Amino acid sequence: MSLNAAAPQGRSPWGNALAILLLIAALAAVLAFAATRIAEQRISSMLGPRSQVGDVRVGFRQVVLTDVVVPGSAGQAGARARRIVLEPEWPAFLQHEAVFKRVVIEGFDFAVVRGADGDMQISPAVQAALRAGDGGDGKSRRSMPIRVADLVLRDGRLDYLDGVVAKPPHRIPFTGVRARLHPVMIPGDGSRSNMEFSGNVEDNRNGESTVRAEGTIVVGGTDTDMTVAVRNMDIRYAAPYLSENGAGSLTGGAMDLDMKTAIANRELRASGTVALRGLKFGGDGSLFSLPRKAVLAALKDQSGAVRFEFALAGKLDNPKFSVTRGFSAQVAQGFGKAIGVGAEGAAEGVAGAVKELGNALSDLLSPKP
Repeated sequence: MSLNAAAPQGRSPWGNALAILLLIAALAAVLAFAATRIAEQRISSMLGPRSQVGDVRVGFRQVVLTDVVVPGSAGQAGARARRIVLEPEWPAFLQHEAVFKRVVIEGFDFAVVRGADGDMQISPAVQAALRAGDGGDGKSRRSMPIRVADLVLRDGRLDYLDGVVAKPPHRIPFTGVRARLHPVMIPGDGSRSNMEFSGNVEDNRNGESTVRAEGTIVVGGTDTDMTVAVRNMDIRYAAPYLSENGAGSLTGGAMDLDMKTAIANRELRASGTVALRGLKFGGDGSLFSLPRKAVLAALKDQSGAVRFEFALAGKLDNPKFSVTRGFSAQVAQGFGKAIGVGAEGAAEGVAGAVKELGNALSDLLSPKP
């Protein structure tokens, strides 16, 4: 009898390889499930308890959210997006820090609101949700900011609601919105962000109307340096900015605007050119704080087209300075100068109105006590 035990059967190289592959596959599945659960928890903590996400897909480089809905509170518009692609800084993200290389938001719908006090809020519903959420482990959002190196918005829709010029707020709807903001810190830390914006004015009665803006802003602050170009905007959307008292008299026409605006240390400087075309009026009284009769007579000679320059400066903290009122005064002054020559040779019977025009301008631009 041999004292040597039989040698065990060796596993074939193919068997070893298969076992390793199965182990790797099992480990990958566990990691993918864990990563998905972690990502879902992070997203849930960021967006707050009332928000809804249709689906979360986690890849090596990206987290993709679909059908995202952030409800608004009473009297506040909600926000939604068809698709959001997040590219996290994974080491920071897994440690409860919301740090992203890039965020792309597609098919969105939200509001930008300027309150009666002049405060600007980009999607109040989202901001409220971020405040309601936390940074994980019970940490407050104040101590866990969201940092995005590059924020891109595509194929969206937004409502601009301005509570300064009208009550209820004046609404300008935009479609086909594309924007880019980089970098972004929420809440803002006082640093400047580069911004680009383009969109079409919805329900524009004169055909296509476009708005373009480019420059820098301070998120959560007032400092800005922007260039804005508006083409063919329906006068019903522009009227509250053009005429503080006579906006309701403008029933038709279009506006082009080129404007450069800079705010530093809460001091505003703005300048540019306004062109008004095909103006139509209804009602009685004044237009642009000017006698309506003189305006109509002069525009008749100019075929309804007027172009003029403006300049505006003032401190935002000065209670006597109002951006909207100041711009309206500039429009009245520029409009009066633009039609003054035409008014002199206007149809018979408006000589008195032309004189009133000069008097109105003088009263309008005189310092008020």
